[in-house]
Amino acid sequence: MDDIVFVGDWVKDRVLGSGSFGIVILWKHKRTDEKLAIKTCKWGNELTDKHKERWTKEVEMLQTCDNPNIVGTRELPPEFKTGLARANPSGLPILCMEYCSGGDLRQLLNKPESCAGLKELQIRQILSDIKSAMQFLYQNKITHRDLKPENIVMQNIDNVGTSEIGSQSQSKVLFKLIDLGYAKEIDSNSVCASFVGTLQYLAPELFYSKTYSNSVDFWSFGLVAFEILCGVRPFLPNMPPVQWMPHIKKKAHENICVYETHHGDIEYSDEIFPENYISKPFKALLEKWFRVALEWDPKLRGRDAPSKVTFNLPTEEKGEASKVILFSMLESILAKKIIKIFCVYNLSFIAYEINDNTSIATLKSWIQKDTQIKVSEQILISRVTYLEIDNEDMVARYWNDQGNTMLYLYNKTQIIHDNVEILVPKAVQRSLEHPKALYNYNNSQNLYRCGFYFVISQMEIYDAFITGLFVRAESLKQESKQLLLKHNNVDKVIGKLLTKQETVEKMIDTGKKHIEQLKENRTGTNFLGGFEKIFKEADELFEKINKIQTAWSQLTIRLQSAARRSNEILLGDLNNFVSKYNYQSLYVATQKCYIFYRKNEREYRIKERPCHEIMKICYDCLKLRSKMLLEIKNQAFLLKLMDLSVEFSKISDIITTASENMDKLGADLSSSTDELTNCLWSTISVLSSDAENMTDLPYSVVSFQKRDFKIGDAVTNHKHKTTNSLNEDDEVRLLVEESLKLRLSQSHLTDKINLQKKMLNESITHFGF
Repeated sequence: MDDIVFVGDWVKDRVLGSGSFGIVILWKHKRTDEKLAIKTCKWGNELTDKHKERWTKEVEMLQTCDNPNIVGTRELPPEFKTGLARANPSGLPILCMEYCSGGDLRQLLNKPESCAGLKELQIRQILSDIKSAMQFLYQNKITHRDLKPENIVMQNIDNVGTSEIGSQSQSKVLFKLIDLGYAKEIDSNSVCASFVGTLQYLAPELFYSKTYSNSVDFWSFGLVAFEILCGVRPFLPNMPPVQWMPHIKKKAHENICVYETHHGDIEYSDEIFPENYISKPFKALLEKWFRVALEWDPKLRGRDAPSKVTFNLPTEEKGEASKVILFSMLESILAKKIIKIFCVYNLSFIAYEINDNTSIATLKSWIQKDTQIKVSEQILISRVTYLEIDNEDMVARYWNDQGNTMLYLYNKTQIIHDNVEILVPKAVQRSLEHPKALYNYNNSQNLYRCGFYFVISQMEIYDAFITGLFVRAESLKQESKQLLLKHNNVDKVIGKLLTKQETVEKMIDTGKKHIEQLKENRTGTNFLGGFEKIFKEADELFEKINKIQTAWSQLTIRLQSAARRSNEILLGDLNNFVSKYNYQSLYVATQKCYIFYRKNEREYRIKERPCHEIMKICYDCLKLRSKMLLEIKNQAFLLKLMDLSVEFSKISDIITTASENMDKLGADLSSSTDELTNCLWSTISVLSSDAENMTDLPYSVVSFQKRDFKIGDAVTNHKHKTTNSLNEDDEVRLLVEESLKLRLSQSHLTDKINLQKKMLNESITHFGF
């Protein structure tokens, strides 16, 4: 087929893959750029009837498998039937398939940066897509029998940009199952007995038993899932199946990982390897799933049966068979919401499983247990709003399905902890403690994998830390804007209060003058005690308002200064720091070192060798981390961040307190006004209603007519006994004149009070910024 380059308007592009029997070629249409993957059989008369049946079965199965996560078939263009006749000596059907441009999963796992597994976002996508494909096959009673990373391909369905294969920037990727060459339909009355598939991914019963069921795919699915999490298979990956199977047979149900220690001992573990990029809640959930998927007993694998006794073979008609929960369990796990947080204070990633009813207050209580940061000292900020999140808010509001950091956590009292702990993989730690040690193939492979993981994890922590500082700087800008709004609102309240105070002060001053006149004239002084008390309380209230006004003016200047500094802070200085200190050169060196090791790793199979290169890189990584932390703690922008954080916190408390005080002072001012008005009118009412029984009263408050007294008689029953040197006519004239004056004074005072009431009811002028 090598000599066939053109078939009609189709041009041969390249070979996509070649197996034991078939070869897959990519063909491209000259005019439409359409691409097709065409698979033909390489052999002719050499094929047995069994091989021909297998080939035909694959074509038929693919043509009937209608699932988005199983590679789809296309109608073969007519020109290929004759154009490829010479390249298809067997005469078997030619398989025409859609072209998946993203490569296969093995290519993704072979990338140096994937040596310790993929990122959680990628893992979720792969598990979801492969679950869909495997569940479809299971429901249609088809067993694949050769599930492995090489048979999982990526279809890029987002045509915008040319992103790297499998990178997280490629948001729209479908993972599809291919190569159903070993697939077999299993009905309810049969089991399989043929030994097929790739050995490392085969289920144990294919080695130990003559028969098997579709649970062999459950085992293979578990192995693939583990490998994309950790970069290696879970069961002694450097041994051939004939060697590792006896060890795996001894594992308990809880064991999901069997590995060889540095000294060659076999260890069983209930957890996946710690060198991975997934969150702790997701890790814990998947570990439960692995116990189901990697169950040794095929009768229990993938099912909910607690023991062999409760299990009934599908071929048995009596009893109720246990249920397959492998797919529903994984679907439930992938549907869980996990909030991911980066703690700037101790440079660590933390995560929690949440639901729609989880509040921020509850989340903070969880955080306190894990970080020892008190709830009252925690600040949570989202990049969506750049505002501190309220305790009553719901956490789900800030969750997203992109798998990245969703919230940033800060400590109010300190930006970075003085002694930040660092997690170093055991293999790396051992190499640094024993720099002259020699390594065999297994140990060197583990060291390089853990070393690369260590560099990548430290780079991610550093990037998250720098992003966290940017987020905090931006949040302080937003906080300053919010504080200015709150300040202006309180400022308006103060303006209203001052206007109200001015009105009340005029009333008080007028009242004081009138009472002083009455005291000077020694008129009505028996009823002035209540006014003295009101005037004293009002003066004290005015003094409080004046002090608050002075303090508020100082706070305004303080807030404006802080707001200006928040706009000038961090960005330029931090960018300069990042350009000077970063992991890029170290990452490139690590990548080159790992690639060089992979090319020469066979040397370690022959003889034990030192691993100085990766050990030096890990040492440089530790030095760079220590240097950056030391440098950044002494940077002015970090101190400014802390100062502004404390300053805004204090200003916020002052504004809140001032707002509460303004409300109280406003209420006290209204109460004082009401008390003054009530006292005034109560005094007038008492004097008007009971003037005849009072002594030393102004005549203006006494109601009388001419008929009520005679000339020469006393006006009241409480007259003063004084010597009267005036004649009767003069005495009457003086009394009438005094009465008229007092009535005029009363009328004037009444008008004053009515005027003050009117002024209080009118709208009050606002003033502020």
